[in-house]
Amino acid sequence: MRHGVCICAGMKVRAVRLGRYRLRVTTWGSGGAPHAMVLPGLSADARALAPQIRMLRRQVATVHVIDLPGMALPPSLMPADASFPQLADHVAHVADEIGIKSAVVVGHSLGGGVALHLALRRPELVNGLVLIAPAALGRSLHWIYKLYCLPLIGRALLYPRSSGQRGFVRRFLVGSLRREDHTFVEMLIRHGNKARERALSSRAIVWANQPSLWRRVLMLLTPGGEQSAFAVGDRLKELSDVPTLVLWGNEDRVICAGDAVRCRDFHQRAEIHVARGVGHMLPLEAPAWTNSYIARFVSSLRPALREAA
Repeated sequence: MRHGVCICAGMKVRAVRLGRYRLRVTTWGSGGAPHAMVLPGLSADARALAPQIRMLRRQVATVHVIDLPGMALPPSLMPADASFPQLADHVAHVADEIGIKSAVVVGHSLGGGVALHLALRRPELVNGLVLIAPAALGRSLHWIYKLYCLPLIGRALLYPRSSGQRGFVRRFLVGSLRREDHTFVEMLIRHGNKARERALSSRAIVWANQPSLWRRVLMLLTPGGEQSAFAVGDRLKELSDVPTLVLWGNEDRVICAGDAVRCRDFHQRAEIHVARGVGHMLPLEAPAWTNSYIARFVSSLRPALREAA
């Protein structure tokens, strides 16, 4: 109950229209600059980044959590509108509509990949990047992604379900430090959203960002290439002037922490830290560790944020 009161205090929720879609924006703070924009992962919402949102509220004037179409409000997202560049444009549209000129952008998993594409497409919007286990840096994803890309099997796997969730969370999402923490695992299961629109939107994002047909055939036989359709590749060099913090868990089974090497190869100024014994749910598995690095990083941006304000 205390958690709910804390996260809801001073909260404003609105819907931003984008064609046939509505994007939910949850805002805390004065409404003025400096801003932070928080982008959750696939089929996730603000709860997956609640510790970071609370911390950011002490660091900047205004914090916004932006939910992609279908993730919070109907209708569901269509594959024709769900490529990574389009998802970045959806976020940019929200920023323009609510008057954000620039912001620190914090993205987890899918949200991190969207943040990368946003920085490439609208660099003036991004004062700094915080990427937590982001998509779009490397080549590979967990082997189950290959099944998501198969029409009938993928449809079944991405449909909301309750059976088997405990095993899925423990083996797939959580590292060894919290795997036996039953209270924590149960909390992650409760966070799961079984809304049909969210499942359809997640499926649309997977299908819209599949590799080419020949790569998909090859993926069934050999590992690698799952991110080839949306990885930023050597375009990461274009972000060399953007202050960037990359955080990962070394036991991440969804997106390998080895992808952080691409930051070292193409983005010499990126600050990279890897937590031991932690999986893909790093923001919740190790909130104090994660927040300590983000708070220090945002503090280092304050002179530029004051100029932007």
